[in-house]
Amino acid sequence: MFSIVRAEALKTRKTMGRVLIWLFPVMVFALAFVLTAGITNAYAESVWNWWYTLLLPGMLAITCYLSVSREKKTRYYHVMTLSTGKRKLMLGKIIYIGCVILVSDMIVFVGASFGGYLLTTCVPLGGAFAAVLVLTIAQLWEIPLFLFLSERFGMIVEFLVCLFLTVGGIILAPTGKWYLFASAIPMRILCPLLHILPNGIRAEAGNPLLDRSCVLPGMGISLLWFIVATIMFLNWFDKREGR
Repeated sequence: MFSIVRAEALKTRKTMGRVLIWLFPVMVFALAFVLTAGITNAYAESVWNWWYTLLLPGMLAITCYLSVSREKKTRYYHVMTLSTGKRKLMLGKIIYIGCVILVSDMIVFVGASFGGYLLTTCVPLGGAFAAVLVLTIAQLWEIPLFLFLSERFGMIVEFLVCLFLTVGGIILAPTGKWYLFASAIPMRILCPLLHILPNGIRAEAGNPLLDRSCVLPGMGISLLWFIVATIMFLNWFDKREGR
């Protein structure tokens, strides 16, 4: 499996897919700096909020689309003709894109922490570090979904679904039904770690959204969504005919 993941990484050399890993974090750094110029305790808060509510889902959707588009150009030649099972090859692609999320989250953590140190912040460093792992796990389920949408329907439908999931997550995250909507889970479980509400406002002491008891159940539900979505996608892809 390591060789498959490594092969996926090599495919993205000198491509936009490799650039996106650091380009989107740089974009959120610049956006937060412009929007919070002169505001105390706002830079790191703004970086994280714009990242997990907008730019990370957008980056993930583009990465999945580019990955599928690259395979379509060769009519899945490298997938359909190799002796290694198609399911295993696509699972390697999912794992690689998961690594992309992790690396980008780490870049955001470093930039937000350093910028917050210089410009003042109320985001706890330990919570922000934990958010890297939590956010990565909570977003994994979108990978097989976006790969399927990119392959079956194309970019426009994929981005419309991404927008719907993002807006729905922001709306439902502060409510008691957050665990029923997959995209609301990361926005909800990051609140007690980053002390930021889904709308970007700093959570004050005593806010019920700071209760950390939601973190582990939220991660468990996200992993369940990921497993189900991955199995469904791999089964669908295994049965499709090469085109």
